[in-house]
Amino acid sequence: MSGDRIPLQLCDLPALLQHISPDQRDTWVEVGMGLKSEFGQDGYGPWNIWSQSSKAYDGKAALSVWKSFKKAGTGMGTVLKMALDAGWRPDKTEMTAEEKRRFAAEAELRRKQRQAEVEADEVLLEEMRALVADCCQKIWTEHCQSEGHSPYLDRKQVGAFGIGFFKTTVILSIDDHNKRCQIWSGSNAMQFFNSLPKPRPDSLSFLVFKPGTVAVPLRDASGKLWSLQAINAQGTKLFPKYGRKSGCFHVLGPVDDPLDIALAEGYATSASVHMALAWPVAMAVDSGNLPAVARALRGMFPAARLLVAGDDDPDAKGNPGRTKAEAAASANGGFAAFPISLEQA
Repeated sequence: MSGDRIPLQLCDLPALLQHISPDQRDTWVEVGMGLKSEFGQDGYGPWNIWSQSSKAYDGKAALSVWKSFKKAGTGMGTVLKMALDAGWRPDKTEMTAEEKRRFAAEAELRRKQRQAEVEADEVLLEEMRALVADCCQKIWTEHCQSEGHSPYLDRKQVGAFGIGFFKTTVILSIDDHNKRCQIWSGSNAMQFFNSLPKPRPDSLSFLVFKPGTVAVPLRDASGKLWSLQAINAQGTKLFPKYGRKSGCFHVLGPVDDPLDIALAEGYATSASVHMALAWPVAMAVDSGNLPAVARALRGMFPAARLLVAGDDDPDAKGNPGRTKAEAAASANGGFAAFPISLEQA
């Protein structure tokens, strides 16, 4: 069922949404994507009010998730089916020919407005992604050291393979309202914190690299650095806003012309595999990125044997570590293995 078969306006949403529970995150996200696809930014108000009926509601997180909804994804038809399955019924009042024309015109206007929003979002994304990539490259070149100390690496009992350390605090600030990225280091870092407006606007975000933190460079198949993953002393992994991850990876070890190459998710797992096999290992960051990185590696090294070292977690819904690893290996002429002695990272 598609959204254009049932006349639906913003004022109809509260009654419709009463039939759907926001407590399940997947449902919550699907409803948000559907409303945004149909009503654009105007859909945020009804979605946010509906979201507040969940005990897990977090206003700041809700706004962030809403902003993340892009062109592709769930449409309004999915939301309508949820509501219909739960007992909601639309107003059966027969529309006149004039009302039908007006409804169609309003739907077309919403479609054009939504398309304009999508295009503006995509332009901003590309601009900010390029700015963040430039700053990450500068941080990597000017502030990262090849040697240093990391409590995280000590705890995982793995070495440092092509990652960066920091001798002083470095801050990457990202302001998408003014389309600006800046780097603050050393004594200027305190200046940055002192100058932060209160409350901090949603358009301003920042990533802090402290001594004890390591930076993992994420590059595409051509070698361009797009982002840095920060892993602090406690093992928390953070990324800069707008930093590209899809299809990007970090390779541990030399890869001039490998006979064998491995692929894993996190840094500690990748380092453990590299230390155990002495093969080059590509770190894909997470299971969702395994298929894209596997394709890239196959394109770069068509003759190499490809091992995908997956994270097997039967307790996780759908066990994505295993399913994504197996899919990545199968689609790219490789094989999957699940080292039970390695910690997930």
